[in-house]
Amino acid sequence: MLRSIPNKLLGVIAMFSAILIILVLPITDLSRNRGIQFRPLSKIAFYIFVANFLILMQLGAKHVESPFIEFGQISTVLYFSHFVVIVPFVTLIENTLIELNYNTAR
Repeated sequence: MLRSIPNKLLGVIAMFSAILIILVLPITDLSRNRGIQFRPLSKIAFYIFVANFLILMQLGAKHVESPFIEFGQISTVLYFSHFVVIVPFVTLIENTLIELNYNTAR
């Protein structure tokens, strides 16, 4: 993640926000069903997040060269968008599907 950011100050801000964004997860996860066992879209999003994390780890071990910098930038954007965009969107979809199922079951 740090090698993808050319400015030192922005790198420090990115690392600080990478840790702090995990604290935002209880606020962005608005699902009515708290367990991930019955949330298939959340499982898929979680596995994509784990794969992205592993890719970031591998890219951190590579040399600072042209293709690795761009892949690192894309993975960094995906890392932050997971917490800010993907998790709220997936919980919104799952809550809507649960409501529709509940309303049609009556």
